[in-house]
Amino acid sequence: MLKLPVPPFHHQLLEQASFTRDVLWTLLRDVKFGEAVSYKQLAALAGHSKAARAVGGAMRRNPVPIIIPCHRVICSSGQPGNYTGGSHLKEWLLSHEKLQKEKLTY
Repeated sequence: MLKLPVPPFHHQLLEQASFTRDVLWTLLRDVKFGEAVSYKQLAALAGHSKAARAVGGAMRRNPVPIIIPCHRVICSSGQPGNYTGGSHLKEWLLSHEKLQKEKLTY
């Protein structure tokens, strides 16, 4: 099997100690495929329980949404909330992941 070298991923936003970096890494580490978490819940997971609105800002600054799945962060009401690719894409991604997770558990 051919092994291609994968360059290390570097982005200034993810290398500097910051609220955004902490929130994005918490999301990547703690919110699994097929799951969703509210902005408020993610703020608490990242150690900033009063910063739900700031979590939304961190999601907007996500430099790699295909890798760090900001579509998994929703409103406390259960509504999808905003997404760079549009709310229809966010809803589709959430539904797709949930369906795939259900298939994997059978």
